[in-house]
Amino acid sequence: MDMVSTTDVAKYAGVSQTTVSRVLNKPDQVKKETYDKVMNAVNELNYSSAESEKPISPIVKIKTISLIVGAVDDPIYMNAVPAIISTAQEQGYQVNIHFIAESCELETYETVLSSNPNGIIIIPSLLDKVVYEKLIDSTIPFVALNSSGVASQHSIGLNDIEAGYLATKHLIDVSHLEIAWVGGTLSSPSTKDRLLGFVQALQEANFKIRKKRLVVTDVDKFSLFEAFENLQALKKKPTAIVAATDEIAIQFMDFYKKAGYHIPEDISIVGIGNTEMAQHSALALTSVGTSDSLENLGQEAVKRLFDLVIYNQEEAFHVTRDVELYERATTASLQG
Repeated sequence: MDMVSTTDVAKYAGVSQTTVSRVLNKPDQVKKETYDKVMNAVNELNYSSAESEKPISPIVKIKTISLIVGAVDDPIYMNAVPAIISTAQEQGYQVNIHFIAESCELETYETVLSSNPNGIIIIPSLLDKVVYEKLIDSTIPFVALNSSGVASQHSIGLNDIEAGYLATKHLIDVSHLEIAWVGGTLSSPSTKDRLLGFVQALQEANFKIRKKRLVVTDVDKFSLFEAFENLQALKKKPTAIVAATDEIAIQFMDFYKKAGYHIPEDISIVGIGNTEMAQHSALALTSVGTSDSLENLGQEAVKRLFDLVIYNQEEAFHVTRDVELYERATTASLQG
């Protein structure tokens, strides 16, 4: 009977000979799909590495971190996840991302738990009691990043209520009376808390809460432009905008410029996040956030998860980053 070679295995599996070698010698460095494909070829062809005195390595469980994402348009997700993935990969962990659909939230968590990852980061999501108890019962370490609801044993995030409050208070302090809120849907805990801060600042100043100036919408360009047109159609147009994210603020700046407005002479705009985009946009955006970046927030979350996974740390931690206003070129006093 002819001896089966790694070349034969590679051809049968539809992969390179290098990939076959990696599967046989360093299985932890390949994707599970590739591993299964090559091992199926090995079994089908009855390949043996005895001739080269290199036994097939035993199956090594790939180390994984699962990210459970509640809101795709949340700034924490958009800015922190790339840093989480790169930091995890540096430690030899594969990262799997699972998005929560409103109709099957519990099923998403059950799917993640059944895959038995080494650790879980939840970004950002409303944790209810049932989900929380399933996470605890699984004994899989998890960190809640800017999530809310049932208090997690281990959490890290921004003070989003304070962020919404500071953005609004700044506009009130520079004499704006007609202030509108523009943000994404309230399925995002970050957006919900920032809106709460906006309302608190208006109430503190004895401003009337006008429903038509509380814009909750999808954050694609078409939906935001429709929101802009609705605000423009109001009898008393807003003289200032608080946007739930820097990305929304910059999009509204573009709408106003194309409509012939001058910023900040005709309209003041404040974003939330203090992202790189805010700091380096064509017209530097006034924004509320931390002096640190959201990327670093993601790095801290995954490093703290490793403390739980690798070093079995049990002490609870709740980190809330303080925020502050960064006044730049997009806000000015209504009175000049």
